[in-house]
Amino acid sequence: MRRMLRKLALLTAALMIMAVPVLAEEGSVKTFTDESNQPNKDECLLVAMNCGLQVDSIQQRIERIQKEIGRGTDVYTTNELRILNDRLEDANKTLENIINSGGA
Repeated sequence: MRRMLRKLALLTAALMIMAVPVLAEEGSVKTFTDESNQPNKDECLLVAMNCGLQVDSIQQRIERIQKEIGRGTDVYTTNELRILNDRLEDANKTLENIINSGGA
């Protein structure tokens, strides 16, 4: 009986481990909001998702954030706009620190 429970537990664990990549590949893990009726949000800027191999300079990042903030409440909620403004502030401070330290 004990052997059977142990085998069943191992089988269950193996199936769970194998199911995670399949679910991720199919895109089964979705956000709770319906994205079909919302304009595209830049999730990379908001929550660091779907960034891929995207790498920006500080100036490019500032421009992207400003562009997204400019889209306003048609695309983003007020909370998301606040997050973007905080990210813009951080990016501007980083740029200022780089400039003041001579780029090194």
